[in-house]
Amino acid sequence: MARGFLAPLGLVLALSVLAPAELLAASKTRPCVTTEVAASVDAKAAKGADRLSIVLVGDTGFNPNEAKVDPAGVVLKGGEVMSFADTIAGVAREVYGDLAFVNLETVVTDRNDIRTDGNKSRGSFHFRSHPLGVKALQDAGFNLFALANNHSMDYGAAGVEETLYHMAVAGAERGIAFAGIGANFDEATRPACIELDGTRIGFGAIGIVTGDIPQHRAGPKKPGQASYRNRLDFATVVDRLASMQADYRILSIHYGLEGRVVPDDRQLTDWRAFAAEQKGIDLIAGHHPHVAQGVELNGKSLIFYGLGNFMHPGTTEMTRFGICRDYGLMTKVHLARAGGGWHVGAIEAIPLTKTDVRPERLPPADATTRIYALNHLAGELDDGKQAFGVRFTPQPDGSGLYCAQGAAELGGKLGKLCQGWQDASAPPQEIAAQIDAACEDKPFYGKPALTKRRGTRPSRRASPPSPFGSFR
Repeated sequence: MARGFLAPLGLVLALSVLAPAELLAASKTRPCVTTEVAASVDAKAAKGADRLSIVLVGDTGFNPNEAKVDPAGVVLKGGEVMSFADTIAGVAREVYGDLAFVNLETVVTDRNDIRTDGNKSRGSFHFRSHPLGVKALQDAGFNLFALANNHSMDYGAAGVEETLYHMAVAGAERGIAFAGIGANFDEATRPACIELDGTRIGFGAIGIVTGDIPQHRAGPKKPGQASYRNRLDFATVVDRLASMQADYRILSIHYGLEGRVVPDDRQLTDWRAFAAEQKGIDLIAGHHPHVAQGVELNGKSLIFYGLGNFMHPGTTEMTRFGICRDYGLMTKVHLARAGGGWHVGAIEAIPLTKTDVRPERLPPADATTRIYALNHLAGELDDGKQAFGVRFTPQPDGSGLYCAQGAAELGGKLGKLCQGWQDASAPPQEIAAQIDAACEDKPFYGKPALTKRRGTRPSRRASPPSPFGSFR
């Protein structure tokens, strides 16, 4: 039975119809006052007007290729069922923040009678996940959902309709924001807006379309998503996000060559030069290559070129790809308001393993090696001008920590986090040699870059100027 939901009426109307009045009344937040898509969020973790924390993870789904959805959970090999809550139980305690982002690389549906999309080539993967999986993510604290990726159309227009319906229902039960697909091009490129304690967060999403299949690209009267490889589509998504009234803007981009740990020239042109430097997008969350790439600070903009996998049972087990490609990345961005804007005070990086079954943190010693690998990749990002590859200082628990100059003097949890922080040192020589070999530009398929960009890779380097001078 069709949901009767694919109509260019806008999701604001759907949310306002579905949302219980008592839930909205109990919330400390309110929908953004805007003509764009709006949502409210439970502010239980909100710290006030001068601090904001954001958790980010990468590609996520709850089912193997073409598997049936089951409300009981994920059906593993051998018929064992793992509940949706159990799939993320190993890292759920890490998802604490005002906002938490995830790329939902799956159709969301409770139906097993919808057909896979016939436009995809033979042998293509088709993912669908039960809406109770989304609820498990919500229960863990996730409230920003990117829907634009090469699996959004795995079940055709019916799958888009199902996803939009269930995401609207999820948003009615608890405030979330989602973006990237729609009943038409206008909806697919429209940014969402979410508000916490008077701070307005704009959120947009775009991704690659499988094989540039024209049937998957949204049109004036056709459901789908905008195509990242279409320059006008990308500019439309970025421009709409940049022009909306918001205090902070987050852009999700699903693009890259699988297995590549070094950003390609298109990422540097589109993400760094256009979205960050020209349009001022504050945070860019990249995913699709299934591996982590370097992290860049560019003025007040923060770019995660690749977050890797977060969780998708039944997909590739990554350990065989070596220490530069065998982990997913969970990050926590700690922002502080200064000079009328939001600036990065600190970033935490947590390497994850077992993303093909049930993600968990790597043991401290193994995680520290991956932090050094991430720092190695940061050397590719220094441009001697405004772009600065973030180096993380390994912590005793295996996480990595970066702190901006002056962050330790801000007080509160952010100041405490950065007390005594020092710049990252170089890894031990034997580990450095392993990392250098493991991080060669060898994607899973296709050709490596013709030219290799190299930074100076100093063990200690000049950090960006402090944005918190007024606090010191």
